[in-house]
Amino acid sequence: MTFRLHEGRLLRDDEPFTALGVTYFPVRAGCRLWVDWDPDVVAADLRRIADAGLNTVRVFVFWRDFHPEPGHVDAQALARLRRLVELADAAGLSCVLSVLTLFMNGQLLDLPWRGGRSLWRDPEMLAAQETFVRAVAATVVDRANVLALDLGDEISNVDPDEAATLTSAEVAHWYGRLVRAIRQVAPEVLVCQANNALTVLGGSAFGPATGRVLDLLAVHGFPLWSPGHIESTLSPKATQLPAFLARLAGAYGVALVDELGTYGAGDEVAAAYLRASAASVLANGAAGVIVWCWQDSTSTAEPYDRRPAERMVGLHRADGTPKPAMAAYRQVVDAAPALVRTAGPARVAVWPVTGRPAGGGSYLDPHRDAVSPFFAYLLLKRLHVDADVVAAPAAGHRLLVCPSVDQVTLADLEHLRAALHRGATVYYSLGDHLHGFPGAELVGAEIVDYDLTGRDRQEIRWDGEVLPVDWAVAGAVPTTLRATSGRVLATYPDGTPAVVVNAVGAGRLVFTNVPFERQLDAAGRFALAPWERFYRRLTELAGVGPVVRCSDPEVEVVPVDGGVALVNHRDRAVTVRVGRDGDDPDADLVVDLTEKGWTVARLPMTPRRAASTTVGMA
Repeated sequence: MTFRLHEGRLLRDDEPFTALGVTYFPVRAGCRLWVDWDPDVVAADLRRIADAGLNTVRVFVFWRDFHPEPGHVDAQALARLRRLVELADAAGLSCVLSVLTLFMNGQLLDLPWRGGRSLWRDPEMLAAQETFVRAVAATVVDRANVLALDLGDEISNVDPDEAATLTSAEVAHWYGRLVRAIRQVAPEVLVCQANNALTVLGGSAFGPATGRVLDLLAVHGFPLWSPGHIESTLSPKATQLPAFLARLAGAYGVALVDELGTYGAGDEVAAAYLRASAASVLANGAAGVIVWCWQDSTSTAEPYDRRPAERMVGLHRADGTPKPAMAAYRQVVDAAPALVRTAGPARVAVWPVTGRPAGGGSYLDPHRDAVSPFFAYLLLKRLHVDADVVAAPAAGHRLLVCPSVDQVTLADLEHLRAALHRGATVYYSLGDHLHGFPGAELVGAEIVDYDLTGRDRQEIRWDGEVLPVDWAVAGAVPTTLRATSGRVLATYPDGTPAVVVNAVGAGRLVFTNVPFERQLDAAGRFALAPWERFYRRLTELAGVGPVVRCSDPEVEVVPVDGGVALVNHRDRAVTVRVGRDGDDPDADLVVDLTEKGWTVARLPMTPRRAASTTVGMA
């Protein structure tokens, strides 16, 4: 195999490689491609994909077509798989092969002999999976264009009720067992496992924190099926979600966005979404992006018999004509070398402190917060402050953001103390007052009592600035604080502390008892107020302002190989002024960006007007 990872980058033949591709099904065969096998059609399709400037195809290996009986892996099906990989190589395409495919387009395409047995706990099913992944790996071991084997696309959807009961240890064991089986026959192959946003953000054991044994952590970025309230496909939240998922997965390994696309949207909306989201994903450091999917289908077989609309989400129509989204994607693909993120570790980090539920359905377990880290990320993006998403604090972060914490463990508290003693400013907002409170010693204040009425605690007042608080949206119990060693920075209308800062070691902890980020999660609420002003005060306290200033908070600013990527996440055209922090504002670059458009600019530049564009510019 010629693909490997080095220092967080995907390499092919020791050169940086960005996967730019599509999921592929033949138009007529659809999910029956291995049964209704037509190598001439496949070869022609793969050449067209390569001619469009793409370098990767993602293909589903439907387990039931390859493993019709418990002790028999079909040699003919394996030969067809090998032939597809060879045809892709001939076209110049790498392959991501999703091996244990049982779930597709909302429908279970199950093994006829599984009989409802557990994929993760039944010994015979575990052995069968090992047999099958070894057979697939052995079939393609000598093919240099296999980028990765996927252990199972959104595999938790095969048995969601059981998957919800799995512990992280069980899933990690499952991952490790299958990775070892693959590497017994293909020691160098990369392995991933792909999950949707609900799984990545929702506290599932299949989240990225469990996938450390995997080489790539694959995520899916569909705004329609995501936690929280994303108002529309063209919402700024929608087009920033995939990049956030990649940054979150990147805290635990190398991230790949291997499904990106839209459902329930018109052609122009789908194109605008893909234009901004794909550019943002690459600029934020993902190893690649694979769009769902290459072409519409005319198949009437399952799963399309029950969900015929699933056939109509391709970049091309069934007759081969491109949709507007293909042109939008091609612009990103052509400029991909300039969109490679160049920044090293940021000075700011978002740490999703998630704790560890006791299990067993204890009434003491707080709910798992799926959205607060995303809102923290969005607020920092609105300030144009570059931020990492981390699995644990590290040296070098001057501001550590811990949003709406519901549960904190002793190990988490040790991480916090270490960051504070290194001199970091730690911002900590409280989600659950019983299990998320880090203690009066760190906070510099104590909880006096809770108050379900939230009376006179409906807004935060900070040096004349007022921001509303919605406790119902936050789903949290209001509490009363009493400052001890800490200094009160902001209050509620009743005069009790809302924000307290406390010196700890060489650093300081800024604490609020409002789940500030989670209370933003209601339809339309994020646009009601300039919420980022609260975060601006935090960055000013930590001395970590933006390196590049931009006049529009919905235009994302990311340092990349070509200079600075500017991604307009608004659903309308904008004109912005952009300049390096500390430079003369009169020398700012004036940039016109189309709806969901993007460009790459070099700074500093002499004052001039940049052309409206959606491609990289010199």
